[in-house]
Amino acid sequence: MFAWGIQAIVTQSLLMREALVLMSGSELAWGIVLFAWLLGVAVGASVGSLLSPRLKRPHLALVIALLVLGALAGVEIWAFRGARSWMGVAPGELLPLPKTALAAVVLVSPCSALVGLAFPLACAVRAAGPGDAATGAGPLAGVYALESAGSLVGGAVFSFWAIEHASPIQIAMFCAAITLAAAATLLSSARQRSPALLCALMAAFAVAGAIVVGPRLDRSLIQQRWQSMAPGYELCAEAESRYQNLAVGRRVDQYTLYSDGQVSSNFPDPYGIAPQVHFWMCQHPSPRRVLVLGGGAEGVLAEILRHPVEHVDYIEPDPRQIDIVEPFLPAADRAALRNPRVTVHHTDGRHFVKTCSDRYDLVIARLPEPTSALRARFYTDEFYRELHRVTQPRAILCMTAAAVPTHMTAASARYLASIRTTLRQSFPHVLVGWGDPAQVLAATEPDLIATEPTELQRRYRERRVESPWFDPLWFDGATDWFDPLKVRQRADELDAVVEPPVSTDLQPIAYMLRLALWERMATGRTGRIIEWLLDITWRPLAAVLAAMAGLLLILFRLRRGASVGWREGAIAVSVASTGFATMALSIIWLFAFQNLYGYVYQRIGWIIALFMAGLVVGCAWTDRKSKRLHDPVQLPAYLWRHLIAVDLLLAALSLSIPAVLPVLGAIQASPGSLVIVEWSVSLLVLATGLLGGAAFALAGGLQLQLTGRSGSAAGTVVAVDHAGACLGALATGVLLVPVLGTATAAILLAGMKLASAAVLIAGQSTRCWRRL
Repeated sequence: MFAWGIQAIVTQSLLMREALVLMSGSELAWGIVLFAWLLGVAVGASVGSLLSPRLKRPHLALVIALLVLGALAGVEIWAFRGARSWMGVAPGELLPLPKTALAAVVLVSPCSALVGLAFPLACAVRAAGPGDAATGAGPLAGVYALESAGSLVGGAVFSFWAIEHASPIQIAMFCAAITLAAAATLLSSARQRSPALLCALMAAFAVAGAIVVGPRLDRSLIQQRWQSMAPGYELCAEAESRYQNLAVGRRVDQYTLYSDGQVSSNFPDPYGIAPQVHFWMCQHPSPRRVLVLGGGAEGVLAEILRHPVEHVDYIEPDPRQIDIVEPFLPAADRAALRNPRVTVHHTDGRHFVKTCSDRYDLVIARLPEPTSALRARFYTDEFYRELHRVTQPRAILCMTAAAVPTHMTAASARYLASIRTTLRQSFPHVLVGWGDPAQVLAATEPDLIATEPTELQRRYRERRVESPWFDPLWFDGATDWFDPLKVRQRADELDAVVEPPVSTDLQPIAYMLRLALWERMATGRTGRIIEWLLDITWRPLAAVLAAMAGLLLILFRLRRGASVGWREGAIAVSVASTGFATMALSIIWLFAFQNLYGYVYQRIGWIIALFMAGLVVGCAWTDRKSKRLHDPVQLPAYLWRHLIAVDLLLAALSLSIPAVLPVLGAIQASPGSLVIVEWSVSLLVLATGLLGGAAFALAGGLQLQLTGRSGSAAGTVVAVDHAGACLGALATGVLLVPVLGTATAAILLAGMKLASAAVLIAGQSTRCWRRL
């Protein structure tokens, strides 16, 4: 069970990373993949609940399922690497949402279905062992706790060590070897000596294959993916870092850096980089201290240093990104990285800004577009306030945003207007230029922004800047970025947007607005899913969730009859809503941590580990407490009463969000505030995991009392739990937080759990339990 937990979490992590590369790093795609994974678990558990009572030797079926899982993980990695070709997606083309969903279901759900299938089989094996399977919360609690413990260990080793020391295919083979060795032990204990010996030999072959064949196979798979992603380019370097997949390709003398399958930069491109940099540098009359957020290594730093600046702080979170591009950079760019006036910080940009004590004249934000919640936190009102805090009284922020080079569409205008409105909360004067991407300038004082060619030329020449790639005459008519007529037209288009939304940490609407543009690029059609999501309010969503709960009750009533069906339905509604709520809460806590603390990778890993630890402790502690009840007559009432209490506690935890998060955001200026933030969010995550684990054990015990069959009970509980979780993961990332806002999402989650508690209370009061 422990080895199976390791196998499950590592397989999930590997497929998630492959999916991000295939789907160009969009967090929406990540949400769809997570949905497909949890959906597969739900379907597999449902099948397992039907099969397990009919199997005479469930341990053999469990071993076969896990062996197939180990083999299928490698097959799926191979399929992901060539998926662009067989799906007919051209190089550089974004996957449309229908193809994204198809790829997720075809390439991810089969593996997760085997994980789900293993739950009821493992419970049947455990129930057949020594001890009373019907005591306490039943075998499901023990299986769930051990599997979660394995996931905790496997996830930690994968994130902090394996991903940077072994290739994905090697990691998959090593995990298969661990599972095979565990299977051999299980079969040996069941006196199945020949199958046990076969599993042991297969484990040895898997280890040998990972060491001997693994590197060669990995290179072949990398080339397969590269040919579908960038044909005609020579692959110069490729690496898996903790943060992303990185690759550098070359065509003639031009290099391209890919991050998670997306083009991150093209270099050397001095004639493209130099005009932008000198335009930004000349925005301030005398920039002394400059902050560069991302994208500085490939030419930007070298051009900045041609100006008489005192110091440049360059933020690049992933050190592997500089390591992989530096050998291919021109000598001037390599020298700029080591210039004494430059300090490179390998940390999260938002964390740096929060903890920074310096003040800057000029901020150059070369940040990726907000196509994910992780990236959208650099486009919120709170972040712009933090930036304003670290600037001088006379300072300017330079950035770009996706636009159209002609008249704006409604979606593009709303996106740009939202960015402009959000910026104006902290920077009183904002100017949006023409073209795509649009230059966006935000100043602390209205007279700082310079667009007149003569003024820009004067500032450039007074500094005696000498760049072989740039002539100050470029300012006079070489670009229409700030042509007065076009700037006026752009301003009129943005002013016409009615009440453009302000993007905040609690409602990062810029994420969904940018995804609407992404979908337009991918589909080119008028009817779009994202734009439809942007118009959804909480009322229809609540109605849909209520209807799904009612349908679940009716299905169990029809399946099991009146005497038991209503109670099983009430338990299923509670478990499904708990899966939805705990997944939603976990995502909300992660979003909050990223916003309040900054995306510090190791600490994010710690937050996830805390949730998994909470699941283990909550499940094991509840099982242990219930086993202390020596009177079997009291056990059902105990389990039922405590399951109602867990639902109420989850409702209270959800209601705490609108009160807790603003307080944590308000105290960040005080000494040691980040420590308070980290510990507060950690405790909230731990509490979510504890309640989720406790609910799982309690529901498993009740289901076992009703059915008397461990495998069937486990399959039912796991299926509805993961079905609720997959809906919660998808809804939270693309609807609850970015569209409805965190406060509305919290109230909706609290209402869901209060309704679930009411259903449990109604189910407990029926006569069928006494009849049993």
